[in-house]
Amino acid sequence: MIKSSPDHFRPVDATPYTWPFDHEWSCRDTGLLLLGFQSGIVRGLAAQAARETATRLVEAASCRGLAIIASRRGQDPESGALARRRAVLGDQIPARGSQDWQFDESISLPAAAIVVDHAGDNAFFRTDLEDTLRRRGIRNLLVVGLPTDGLVHATQRAANDMGFECLTVIDACKGTSPGRHEAQLRITTFGNGLFGAIAPASAVEAALGISQRSMPFRRF
Repeated sequence: MIKSSPDHFRPVDATPYTWPFDHEWSCRDTGLLLLGFQSGIVRGLAAQAARETATRLVEAASCRGLAIIASRRGQDPESGALARRRAVLGDQIPARGSQDWQFDESISLPAAAIVVDHAGDNAFFRTDLEDTLRRRGIRNLLVVGLPTDGLVHATQRAANDMGFECLTVIDACKGTSPGRHEAQLRITTFGNGLFGAIAPASAVEAALGISQRSMPFRRF
C-alpha cells in the first residue's frame, strides 16, 4: 500500500502530464464528480464494469475525505425542445422522477454528497454546480461518468474553461461505442492536455494511498 499524507496526496501518474499540473491536491480542494450513473444509462450502455469502478472510487474518495458530487440528467417540461432534439439524435433523456432517472442502485452515495440535476450534457449549464464548487474551495476534479462522448466530455470541457483542473478516470467511463470513447479521450489530451488529463482508477487509488485490500467496507 502506498502511503500519502492525510491532507496532501501524491501526484497521479496520468497522460499526457502528471496530474494535477502543479502536483498539489488534497481532500480540501478536490472532488469526485460522477456524471450520469443512472439506472437507464447504465443499463442502456451495458456499463456495469464502469459502474463497479466508479463505486470503488466513491469508497476511496470517501475514505480520504474528498467531496462527492453526482449529477442526474433528466427531462422536465422546461427542457422539451432539448429532449426532442436529443431523441431525434438517438439519445433518450429519462423523465425526472422515473426509474431510469434514478441513480443506479449499486451507486451508494454518502449522505453529504452533492446532487446536481440538469437537462443537457453539461452539468454546469443552468445549475449551481460552479458556485457550489467555488464555495467549497474545490479546484481539482476527478471525473467519471456515462457516456464519455456526452456528459463526461461536455462537462469536463466546461469545467476546464472555468479553471478547474480535471482528470478523467478512463475505466470509470464508457462511451456509446468503443471508438467514440477512445476518440473523446484523445480530444481530452490533445495539445498536451487541452482539456485535462486521463488515467486509470488504479493510478488514482495509488496516489490516494488506497488499495482494495486496505479499504474498509462502508455503508452510507
